Amino acid sequence: MIRVLWGCLMLIFYNVPQFISISQIYHMGKEIFLVDDDPDFQFIFFKLLKSLRKQYSVKFFENPKALYHHLKVLHTREASDFPSLIILDLNMPGMNGVQLLKTIRHSRSLPGEKVQQIPIVVMSGDISNEGVQQCYEAGADAVLHKQPDLQLMKATLQSACDFWLERDFSVSTII
Repeated sequence: MIRVLWGCLMLIFYNVPQFISISQIYHMGKEIFLVDDDPDFQFIFFKLLKSLRKQYSVKFFENPKALYHHLKVLHTREASDFPSLIILDLNMPGMNGVQLLKTIRHSRSLPGEKVQQIPIVVMSGDISNEGVQQCYEAGADAVLHKQPDLQLMKATLQSACDFWLERDFSVSTII
């Protein structure tokens, strides 16, 4: 039912065929994978992403297992199209964000530098100091609060993208 509604929204708001994924519509170089079980947040995230200074493509995953499976497929195919950034929700049914982090960072079926070097940002609307600590211990690169205000959310997203996608982390810039 949710997928049908999402497809209808895509037709209404973007006037594109249902079979085209968002990442195909909005492909601009660096790619973000978003894992969130809330289709409303996915829609808001997409709208905010479109309003940023730089444009990024995005793929949505409605649960952690879908992302993990996709990463395994990319790794098995030795694909070069790994994401530049993964943003995931903390509180999801089944496998939560911390469990997904541990699985990605410590999995034997996802070895190699490509997967391990992908920055992973956890976003949550409800997180305690203990939850933040658990995220970092599990391998998160950053933990951000899902802002209730859209302008604050946009500023948070812009800062995360500037830092993780536009910053030069090469050794020559550090020395």
